[in-house]
Amino acid sequence: MNVVLTGGSGFLGKHVQKACIASGVIPRVLGRKDGDMRDPLVARRVLADAEVVVHLAADVGGVAYLAGRQAEGFHANHRVGVNVIEAACFHRCRRLILIGSPCSYGPNSRLPLVEKSLQEDFPTGETGCYGLAKLVVSETAKLFGNAMGVETVTLIPGNVYGPGDHFECDRSHVVAAVLRRAVVSQLLGRKTFSVWGNGSATRDFVYVDDVADIIVQAVTSTHRFSGDVLNVGSGYETSVRQLAGLVAETVGGGVEPEFIEEELVGYTHRVLSNELARSVLGYQPKVTLKEGLSETFAWIKQRGLDRVWLEDESQEEKQTLRLFGRDASRKAA
Repeated sequence: MNVVLTGGSGFLGKHVQKACIASGVIPRVLGRKDGDMRDPLVARRVLADAEVVVHLAADVGGVAYLAGRQAEGFHANHRVGVNVIEAACFHRCRRLILIGSPCSYGPNSRLPLVEKSLQEDFPTGETGCYGLAKLVVSETAKLFGNAMGVETVTLIPGNVYGPGDHFECDRSHVVAAVLRRAVVSQLLGRKTFSVWGNGSATRDFVYVDDVADIIVQAVTSTHRFSGDVLNVGSGYETSVRQLAGLVAETVGGGVEPEFIEEELVGYTHRVLSNELARSVLGYQPKVTLKEGLSETFAWIKQRGLDRVWLEDESQEEKQTLRLFGRDASRKAA
C-alpha cells in the first residue's frame, strides 16, 4: 500500500509515521523539502503515485498565534487543503484522510460535540479562521471525492499533546504552554507559573499516540468512507484548572498555577463525543491525561529541553534589565 503523509515531519506526523511502521505500512513522508504545496502543480507532482493520502500539514498554533493572523491562517490552510484534494482526485487516489479541528464547531454547539453539529453552528472567535478553513476543506473533500470516486474521511481530534509537541511561546497549545511555564518556574525557584484565563475553560485533551493509532486504523480500515467526519478525542472534559494542577503535580518542586484572567482563552467549553468513531473504527483512547503528562515531561527531561528553556528565560530577563538600564549581572530587586 502506497501511503503518503503530508506534513509527516511535524509533531503529529512523526507519531503517525511511527504508528504506520509498527502496523507494517511504510509511508512516504512529505515535508518542505518536497516543495510548496500552496502551488497546485507541486501537490499534483508529489501525490502522483499515492494510493492513500493522509493530509497532516497545517499552519496552526495556540490561541494567540491564530488570533494574530486570522486571514493568513485561513488562506494558508484552505489553499493547501484544496490543492491536496484536487491532486488526490486528479490521480484517483483510493482514499484521502484529512485532519480536522474542534475549532470548526461553533460556540453554541451542545456538549458533548457531535459531528452533525458542524452543520448547525458557525466557528467564530480567535480560532474561527482555522476552524472555518478546516470545515470548508472537509466539505470540499466530500464533494470532490464523491464526484471522482475517492474515499474521504475527516478525523477531528481534541487538543493533541505529547512528546514532540510545539513548545515555542508563539506556537504552543495549552498543554505545552502550561508545561513549559511550570518547568521554567521550577528551575528558577519561583513559587508560581502563569496560566491564561481563570481556569474554568474546559478542553478535550487527547494523547498524540492515541490520535496516531486511529489515523493508521483509518488508513487500513476496510470501511468504505464517503465524506465521513469522525471525532477522535479523549471523551473527557477537563478544566484548565485541573490541567494546571496535574502539571504542577507532574513537574514537582512546589510550583503552583497563577491564573491571569485578562489573557485570551478561546472557546469556554469543549469535549468531543467519540461514539461515531467507536462505531466505525473501534476507536478507544488508551492514555489518561496524567499518564500522558508524565510521558511528555520525561521526554522534555531526556532531551534537556528544560535547560534550553531556562537559558532562553535567562536571556529574556537579561534583555529586559538592559532595556530598563539595569545591571544585567545583578538580579532585579
